[in-house]
Amino acid sequence: MEFHEHLHSIGTKEGLKERKLQKAVESFTWNITILKGQADLLKYAKNETLENLKQIHYAAVSCGLNKPGTENAEVQKPRRSLEVIPEKANDETGE
Repeated sequence: MEFHEHLHSIGTKEGLKERKLQKAVESFTWNITILKGQADLLKYAKNETLENLKQIHYAAVSCGLNKPGTENAEVQKPRRSLEVIPEKANDETGE
């Protein structure tokens, strides 16, 4: 985003004139908007995947499917029963 603040002066230094400079700034702004949206989607997918992996891990531990000697501090918590894990409300931001 720092680059966006100086984009107009950089375009001027590179010899872009009025219309081409405006078009370059608009294009850059559009691309940044798209990239931000993609980054948000990736963050949400990552968080959802981590939650799913946690649930798989706990299900495997509660069923005794983990290998001996692979426990870590997190696994040594009391075993949970196989009750239904409530789903979180879908949050568009992934937070």
